[in-house]
Amino acid sequence: MNNILNKYFSGRYTPWWAIFFGDTSIAGFSFILAYYLRHNFVLTQPVVNDMLIQLPMMIGAYWVGFRVFKPYSGILRFTVTQDIFLIFYSVLLGSGLFFAIDFMSHSVLPGETHVISQSVLIIHTVLTVYIMVISRLAAKFVNNMMHRHNQQSVNVMIYGAGELGQATLMALVKSDSPSYNAIGFIDINRQLWGHKRNGTEIFSPEEATTRIIRQKSVKEIIIAISPERINQKETSKLIDYCIFTNIALKKVPPVNNWINGTFSPKQVRNIDISDLLGREEIMLDCVKIGEGLQDKTIMITGAAGSIGSEIVRQLMVFSPGRVILVDQAESALYDLQMELLRKYKGTRKYDLVLADVTNYQRMDYVFRKYRPQIIFNAAAYKHVPIIEDNVCEAIRVNIGGTKLLADLSVRYGVEKFVMISTDKAVNPTNVMGASKRICEQYVQSLTTINGHMTSFITTRFGNVLGSNGSVVPLFTKQIEEGGPVTVTHKDIQRYFMTIPEACQLVLEAGFMGKGGEIFVFDMGKPVRIYDLAKKMITLAGLVPDKDIKIVETGLRPGEKLFEEVLASKETTQPTYNRKILIANHRKTDPYFVKRKIDELLACSMKDKENELVKRIKVLVPEFIPQNQKYAEAAYSVIVNPDEVSISGSLMPLKDNHVSIEN
Repeated sequence: MNNILNKYFSGRYTPWWAIFFGDTSIAGFSFILAYYLRHNFVLTQPVVNDMLIQLPMMIGAYWVGFRVFKPYSGILRFTVTQDIFLIFYSVLLGSGLFFAIDFMSHSVLPGETHVISQSVLIIHTVLTVYIMVISRLAAKFVNNMMHRHNQQSVNVMIYGAGELGQATLMALVKSDSPSYNAIGFIDINRQLWGHKRNGTEIFSPEEATTRIIRQKSVKEIIIAISPERINQKETSKLIDYCIFTNIALKKVPPVNNWINGTFSPKQVRNIDISDLLGREEIMLDCVKIGEGLQDKTIMITGAAGSIGSEIVRQLMVFSPGRVILVDQAESALYDLQMELLRKYKGTRKYDLVLADVTNYQRMDYVFRKYRPQIIFNAAAYKHVPIIEDNVCEAIRVNIGGTKLLADLSVRYGVEKFVMISTDKAVNPTNVMGASKRICEQYVQSLTTINGHMTSFITTRFGNVLGSNGSVVPLFTKQIEEGGPVTVTHKDIQRYFMTIPEACQLVLEAGFMGKGGEIFVFDMGKPVRIYDLAKKMITLAGLVPDKDIKIVETGLRPGEKLFEEVLASKETTQPTYNRKILIANHRKTDPYFVKRKIDELLACSMKDKENELVKRIKVLVPEFIPQNQKYAEAAYSVIVNPDEVSISGSLMPLKDNHVSIEN
């Protein structure tokens, strides 16, 4: 018997005409039963005659009601409240039509016919609705039993009892595979606690986590709250609870991402890595950005990289005049071009330029040809361990490339030059961070020189989730390969933001700044990398240190335990956006900075690495290498930071302000 039922209910849909015929049979059976009930199961011949005359009238009337409201159009095993309402409306219409037809036929048909009694009509209406609903619920019950017999159902709870949560519940109810058993809702709204929606109870987060989840063996929690309504603090607590208890945590995509406007359980996905940050995502002033980009020619260097390509994507939304995409990575630039063609189909104006930002002749030609008005400089080497072993390249590309672009911006009258820096430039402990700090100094120094129109602006932020070479893709790959997941130190912490957040910051800062500012980002609390690794392993459905090992490999050369966003001598000023601050940085003499950078660039390809580190130390006195092979060289440089700072004068400093011990 089970095999027969299972074969019938395993994905087959009963045709509409079969359900229509069944509903008609139910109406006929209910009509006859109503007569028997009304007459205490004793029918005289005249009563039987009246019943047989009225029966075809009733069936005809009900056919009209069924065709109008179509209660047969639903799938029996997926019956929901809406289907029950359709049954009620169709039966009510059929009963009304039947009474009207019977009443009018009384004066036309021969014989001693009588208008149907109100009691029979009421009994018949109630019975029809009741039997039609029960038959559908029975089909749904049998289907559920068959699924539970053949596969283990998954007990789930839905976080959020609002409209999105209701839609999720309905989708789970209609789901074939896997078989979901919705235990209840979790919601922070106290007024909803203890109530039910669609027959499913609503619990407080505390009751759910302390009692219900354990008692009901809940295996999965689905977050069904729209991003603008989510309470990040409560959500973070739930994420931590799920990770601690090894409960799968998933998320319903935003409504605008539903396929054809309809939600399916197949669209439920794992939570984004950005959800692990434990803070609200930053949304910036797109109106101001749009106004600043209107009809402008914009150049993005490093356009094919993680940050550069995202800046391009966000720029394209505003339809600027023309966008110049500069990068030396041919394949990555091609991929970006194909993406833009697929998305915009030629409706955006942009040019791809394959070029090295350190090549003077090439970049001068690009500036002369396109005459950019705004530049976003995202071209740089960024990987700390590699740069530690290639100091000359950090100088050539990071410092030399930035200097060349900045100088050309002044020459060709660029309106705004936005440099993308890093938190590693604050009290740097590695060559990469020190090189970015020198870049900051140079673009700031140009602001203090009169006679040009370019506004130089710096943005400084922390690590970017999902960027090329960052820790998240590394962990993802290590988890996919079965581990181990490697962290350099159990206590290492980093500030994180998403790529869209970082690029929105860059864009808004570009149009907020007047020139010379360093904009920093309020990124909340730093994230412990070891905890991030545990969360990623757990969210992949695995158990940390059991399924996937977490191994400490030791700090890499030049790596800090804790990153900073502001140097110790810096304070901040607020802006109209509470998440963006302006650093009150120490200013340096522009002529001194230029002279020392020129010397550094001239020596970058001939001096030994220790000598280059000494020259970097002259420009960045706070640079204290964590890499032991550079420590002695750096400590041999005696620098008084105040001697290389501006104190009301722009006169060049003498060479004896800095001494290098041999």
